[in-house]
Amino acid sequence: MGTIVYMLFDFDNMRLADRGQILALMNTLAENDRYRFLKKAIVCDDMPGEIYVPNTPELLDRAWSNAVRAAPRYNGQYWMEFENASGLRIGFGYDPRKLKRLNLSIDKDALKLPGSAPNAAELVNVISIIANTLAPAYGYGLFNYDIHDLQPVGAAPQGVWDYNLLGSKLVEQWGHVLESLPAAVTRFENGSALVSMSDEPFAGYREAAPRYKQAAQQLGLNAVFHDG
Repeated sequence: MGTIVYMLFDFDNMRLADRGQILALMNTLAENDRYRFLKKAIVCDDMPGEIYVPNTPELLDRAWSNAVRAAPRYNGQYWMEFENASGLRIGFGYDPRKLKRLNLSIDKDALKLPGSAPNAAELVNVISIIANTLAPAYGYGLFNYDIHDLQPVGAAPQGVWDYNLLGSKLVEQWGHVLESLPAAVTRFENGSALVSMSDEPFAGYREAAPRYKQAAQQLGLNAVFHDG
């Protein structure tokens, strides 16, 4: 596995403390077996030899309990990983001591190697599911802990990223400006919106860079953040 990059989702409430919300997210990801969750082998003693958790509500509930039990092996954090049929692996997790930030992780190579556009589309799909299910106040990435400074939870957007999830308050703030951005803007029923700057955030960045800068200017932001 290479460098891991992240989408960070910030909340203005304690939604992540609600187990039902996490299970709703897992069940939505598992619909029609689009994604399969990987077992926590160290703490999971049921169904020996199986790699994936069967996609039933009961067993996904048990899998989340195993993720909680496995937290000491993940620096106290709760993590679940899931794959699609082509083997693309994505993970989500959070620190139960810091309940206002959710991390979504993916291997940078999955988005950087030739032909990565389908993987980027899958990532956008997962971001959209999180937007619809958990309604974050703000989300941004692709974030690299090695080169980017971590913004405090609740901080106002400081720049344009490859993916920018705007909660309903930010959508109200920017209003009609969103429709004129040189980006793909997807609106959700809960009032949030996803601004995607490129179909291929690494392979296509050189061509897309002027659009990032233009979007930042239109939104009144001072920076463009990218993991070059």
